[in-house]
Amino acid sequence: MERPFLDASIKPVELAVAAALGSTHARYRSILELADGFAEEWTFNRSSGWMLKIHDGRKALVYLIPLNDAFRMSLAIREAERDELLREADLAPVHEKLASAKKYSEGFALQFDVDSEMDFGPVESFVGRLISLRK
Repeated sequence: MERPFLDASIKPVELAVAAALGSTHARYRSILELADGFAEEWTFNRSSGWMLKIHDGRKALVYLIPLNDAFRMSLAIREAERDELLREADLAPVHEKLASAKKYSEGFALQFDVDSEMDFGPVESFVGRLISLRK
């Protein structure tokens, strides 16, 4: 999937993000609405381009990486959060991804590519539950 915001000198604005995301923009906005109360900060990485960091001032909740007609959610969860999320039956569609996540010093690394074809409900529920664990 192609990344539309690779120029470090041009920070994305909402109109450009909406155009790049296309039909997935509503799903992107849904994640932002779930994370109401968390700070949002655009950061640039040479390999990923511009990404929106959603954080609580100390730890990132999720990085939203705009793609053309899609976006990627990248995050790390703590071991206790992973254990709790694996116990929740309504999150069964993401259990395999949780169980196989690689452990790093920041936590267990997860990525979800969100496009118009995927069933977004379980991912949205996962993020909502993670937010409730972090508050």
